[in-house]
Amino acid sequence: YRQGLAFFEYGCQTNKEEALLLASKNFKIAVSLDSEIFDFWWAWGNVLFVLGNQKDEYHYFLEAKKKYKQAIGLSKNQSDDILAELYWDRGLIYTKIAENSGEAIDIKKAIEDFLKSMSFQKEAPAPFLNDLGSAYLKMGELINDNNIYLLAIDYFKLATKKSQKYVDAFSSIAHAYTQLYINTLDEDYFILANKHFEISLEINPLDATLWLDWAHLLGENGKLNRDSKKLRASIEKCIRAKRRDKKSNQIISQWVESLALLGAYTNRLDLIIEAENKIMKATDLYSDESDLWYSYGICMRSFAMYYDDIDYDFFAIEKFQIGLSLDRTNPELWTEIAATHFALGKDLEDIDKLERSIKFYIKAIDLKPACPSIIFDYAKTLTTLAQLTLSQNTLEEAIKQFEIALSLQKNAILSHPDWIFYYGCALDLLGDLFEKESHYLKAIEIFNNVLLVDPDFEKIHFRLALSFTHLLEVQPKTEYFEKANNCFQIATKQNIEDDAVWLEWALMLISYSFENIDGENQKKYYLEAEQKLIKAGQLGNQHTYYHLACLYSLCSKFEESINFLEKAKEIDMLPPIDEMLDDEWLDNLRAHDLFSQFLHEIEKKQNI
Repeated sequence: YRQGLAFFEYGCQTNKEEALLLASKNFKIAVSLDSEIFDFWWAWGNVLFVLGNQKDEYHYFLEAKKKYKQAIGLSKNQSDDILAELYWDRGLIYTKIAENSGEAIDIKKAIEDFLKSMSFQKEAPAPFLNDLGSAYLKMGELINDNNIYLLAIDYFKLATKKSQKYVDAFSSIAHAYTQLYINTLDEDYFILANKHFEISLEINPLDATLWLDWAHLLGENGKLNRDSKKLRASIEKCIRAKRRDKKSNQIISQWVESLALLGAYTNRLDLIIEAENKIMKATDLYSDESDLWYSYGICMRSFAMYYDDIDYDFFAIEKFQIGLSLDRTNPELWTEIAATHFALGKDLEDIDKLERSIKFYIKAIDLKPACPSIIFDYAKTLTTLAQLTLSQNTLEEAIKQFEIALSLQKNAILSHPDWIFYYGCALDLLGDLFEKESHYLKAIEIFNNVLLVDPDFEKIHFRLALSFTHLLEVQPKTEYFEKANNCFQIATKQNIEDDAVWLEWALMLISYSFENIDGENQKKYYLEAEQKLIKAGQLGNQHTYYHLACLYSLCSKFEESINFLEKAKEIDMLPPIDEMLDDEWLDNLRAHDLFSQFLHEIEKKQNI
C-alpha cells in the first residue's frame, strides 16, 4: 500500500503513466492481501481516476467507480472530512461517466454524490461548488431544462464569492446563461452571458475556447436578430481566438458563419465570397468535420439571400447533408436543413419540400427539446403546409406548436411580436377552414396585441383588414364592414404602393356590396372598388384585369367587362373556364352574346 502511495504521488507530480500503473498494481496487491481496508480501495479508485483523466480512457472511470463503491461500503467509521472527500471523488467519477454515456441517470448520480458530500462539509470550498454547478449544467444540457441551468448558476455564483478570480466558475456562468438565452431568446440572459464572458476573459485572456464561445453567443444573437453589429463583434472574437489557437476548425466554422451572414444582411457580396474562400480551404483539409459543412451550408444560404436565387438553397442542402452524414446528432444541422427546405417549399409552393422540412424540424426538436425558436419555425412550416393542403389536422398541430413556443418564451409579445403575428395568421386560417366567427375574433385579438406593441409592424393593418373581411363572409355585420374599411385605409397609409392591399380592399367592397347592399349605395361602393382595382393595376397587380371584368359585369358594362377579360387572357391570368362559368359576379355577362363569343374563341384555341 505504501509503495502504491509513493508511486501515485510521483506519477501525479511527474505526469508519468508508468508510475500510476505501478501504483494501481500495488493497490491491487494490497486489496488481495486484505480486502476490508477502506484506504486501499479509496487509493486504488483515486489512481484509476487520474489514469482515466490522463489517458482519456473510459474503462478507467468504470473501474474507479467499482473501487469507490467498495470504499463507501467500508466507510462507516470514517470522519466527516474523509466522507466529504470520498463522495466528492465519486461524484466526479459519475460526471466523467456521464460525459461518455450521455445518460441523465449518470449525471443524476453525480449530483446525488455531490449533495451527499456537501452534507458532511462545514463550509464547501469554491472548487467543490464549481464541480456541483458543472454537474447541474451538464444535466441542463442533457434534458434542456431552464430551471436546472438556473440552479447551476446559483452554485457557480457561490464559488465566485469564495474565489473572486475563479475563471472556471465565471466561464461556466457565461455558458449557462448562453444556454438560457438560446432556449428562451430572452435578451436579459444574453446580456448576462456577455458580461460573464467579459469577466472570464479579463481573468484569462489567453483562453481560445472562451473567445470562441463568446463569438458563438454573439453570432447566435446576430443571426436571430439580423444584427450586423453583433456579427461584427462575433468575427472580432473569432480573430482573437484564432491568434491563440491556429489549428481549431471550430473557430473557422463560427468565423465563416458570422462573416457570411454579415454579408447577406448588409448586402456585401465581398464578405460572403471571403467566407466561401475560408470554408472551401477548411473543408478541403478537414472534410470529416461536420461543423465545417454546417458553415458551408450557411455560406450557400447567404448567397441565396444576396442573389435571391433558390439554386444556392439547393447547394446549401447538399452541404448540410454531408454534415449530417458525419454527425446525425447535431441539432443545428437538422434545423438549417429544415429551414432551407421550408424556404424552397414556400417559394415553389412545393408540398413535398414542406413535408420534408417538417420531418427535419421534428428531428431537431427531438435533439434539442424546449427550444422556442425551433418550435416556432416548425409551427410556421406547418401553417404554410396547411395553407396549401387545407388540412385541419396540420393546422391544429401548427396552432398547438405556436402555443408551446409562446409558453416557453417569456414576454414573447414584447420580444417577438412576429411570433404572435404568425400565430394570429394560423388562427385566421383556422377560421377559413371552419367558417367560425370565434376563430376570426381570436385572430383579430392577437393582431391587436401586435399592434399595441409595435404600431409599425409590417402588414399588421392589412392582416387585420383581411380578418375582418373573412368575418364579413360568415357574419355580414355593418360593424365588421366599417372596421375592415378602416383597417384597409390605414394599411394603404402604412404602404401606399402595396398592390395587394388595394386589390383586397376592392374585393371586400365588391363582395359585401353584392351580398348585402342595394341601389345607390351599392353603386357607390362599386365605384370605390373600381378606383382601388385601377390603383392595384397601376402598381402592377395582374389579377386586377379579371376582377375589373367581374365588376363591370355586375355594373352591366359588358363591353368593358369583355375588354378586361381579353386583357387577362393576353397575360395568361384567366381562371379555368369552369370557374368562370360558376363565378356569380359574371352572371350578367354570361347572359350576353359577347361572353359566348369570348368562350368560343378560348375553346377554339385550346382545341388547336
